[in-house]
Amino acid sequence: MAELHCHTTASDGIVPPEELVTIAEHLGLDVLAVTDHDTINGALRARDHALATGARVEVIVGMEVTTRRQDHVVGLFLERTVRIFRSVPDTVDEIHAQGGLAVVAHPFLGLPSSISPDRLRDALRRCRFDGIEAENPYMRRGARDRLKAFLRDHGDDVGARVGASDAHFGDLAKAVTLFEGRGAADLRRALEERTTVPAAGRVQHPRPGLRAHLQNQYRSLLRLPVMRAGTVWRQWREA
Repeated sequence: MAELHCHTTASDGIVPPEELVTIAEHLGLDVLAVTDHDTINGALRARDHALATGARVEVIVGMEVTTRRQDHVVGLFLERTVRIFRSVPDTVDEIHAQGGLAVVAHPFLGLPSSISPDRLRDALRRCRFDGIEAENPYMRRGARDRLKAFLRDHGDDVGARVGASDAHFGDLAKAVTLFEGRGAADLRRALEERTTVPAAGRVQHPRPGLRAHLQNQYRSLLRLPVMRAGTVWRQWREA
C-alpha cells in the first residue's frame, strides 16, 4: 500500500517531513512518496529520516511540478529537482531523463492547477505518462465522470491508475495505491506493468482546524510564490 502524493512544510504542507514518516509508519504504509510543490528538499529529508531511524516505510523522492500553464505533474523516483514553468511534454521528458516516472496529478478538477481533458489530449500527442491519479479525495462526481470518459478513449496512453491523497495536513492514506509486493522496487514494477489498483482509504483523520488552514494558506499564497521566484531565477542563471 502506497501513498503517492503528499506535502510537507518544505512547500505548503503543515507537517514536517520527519513527522510525515512517523504518520506513515503508524498507518502501516509500505511506500511513501513525498511530492512537495516544485522542490525535492522535503522528500530528501523524509528519506534520510526514514533511513536513519530504521523505519519500515520506504520513502520515494518525488515532486509536484508546476508547468507553464499551471497543470501539475507528479514526478516519482527523482534524483534532482525538475525545472518548473515549462510545457507539460518538456516536464515529462525531463522526469524521464533522470529515470523518474510521470503521473498526471488530480486531473479534470476545473482548477488552475489541474489539467483539462483537452490539454491532456494535446500533451499525449507529444509525450507519454506513466500513471494518472484515478482516485483522489478532491475529485467530485463531475471530475470522475470526465475522467471515466477520458480513460475509455485514451486509457492506454496515460499509464497506470493510482490513488493518492494530495495530503497537506498529515492526512495520509485518504486514497492509496495498492500493488503486489512491499517496497519501492515492487511499486515501480507494478506502475510500469500497469497492475496498480487505486483505492479510497478508510482512515479517519481529525478535520484540520482554523490554524492549520491558515498555515496552509500562508505557505501556499505567500511562501510558495517567493520560492518559485527564486527557482525561476536560478533556472535563468543556469540556462
